Amino acid sequence: MVSTDAQIWIAAFFTIAATSYAFRDNVVFKFAENTFIGVAAGHAIVMGIKNIRDYGWNHLAQGEMIYIVVFILGILLYARFHDKYYWLYRYPIAFLVGNGVGISIRAAIHSDFVKQIAQTTSPLIAADAFGTINNIITFVGVITALSHFIFTREDIHTGTLGWIPRVGRWMMLLAFGASFGNTIMSRFGMYQGRIIFLLRDWLQIV
Repeated sequence: MVSTDAQIWIAAFFTIAATSYAFRDNVVFKFAENTFIGVAAGHAIVMGIKNIRDYGWNHLAQGEMIYIVVFILGILLYARFHDKYYWLYRYPIAFLVGNGVGISIRAAIHSDFVKQIAQTTSPLIAADAFGTINNIITFVGVITALSHFIFTREDIHTGTLGWIPRVGRWMMLLAFGASFGNTIMSRFGMYQGRIIFLLRDWLQIV
């Protein structure tokens, strides 16, 4: 027995419409695509207004006058649409870029350097054999992959130690392949959930 819930029918329609692109570009897919973009834009506008109210205006109403600076910077963003006062647009953009770069650099240094070095230099002898193998693979992979990008000495790639960067290249290829395979599996897992939704919630045959 097919479901009689209107929400399930709408979800099933857009699932099938999005999947139809796998066969060829068509009007049904374009309708689903435009609907998704419209809903996403509407949701973004509503959430933006809600954030202004919750994280800006409410604080200002409570006497936290520092939030005036935030509102001024936000208003200055619209100066980009004015030919004469376009230059005012650069101040909030500079603040956003500077703040974003500072936060991202801190996070990148902590995750990509500090954590990576800590994991690489972790003890090669673990509590069990499986952990020991993992630590050895991580250590060898990091060292050999880094050696592949040393171009200041030609003998690194062609001399007696030329096998080290070659091992690093294979390590990187294994990492890229594993990452690609994991991406494919996660996408299939997501679509499997939609197929189960169609068969169980919409058509109710499983």
